[in-house]
Amino acid sequence: MKQVPGMFWNPCPAVERNPEVLSGAWVFAGTRVPIRAPFENLRNGASIEQFVDWFPGVSME
Repeated sequence: MKQVPGMFWNPCPAVERNPEVLSGAWVFAGTRVPIRAPFENLRNGASIEQFVDWFPGVSME
């Protein structure tokens, strides 16, 4: 995935990175859902509400 300049996830408490979870990809905290997932789903026509329904552990917050 191409990194977007200025996009740094470290200070965001809603995400985490662990080398033992999904090969160290950024995920929503407490889940195995990669943060790239909502962007891919939106690109494919899903709504945010649908995404939250499809991925337990991910909330609108």
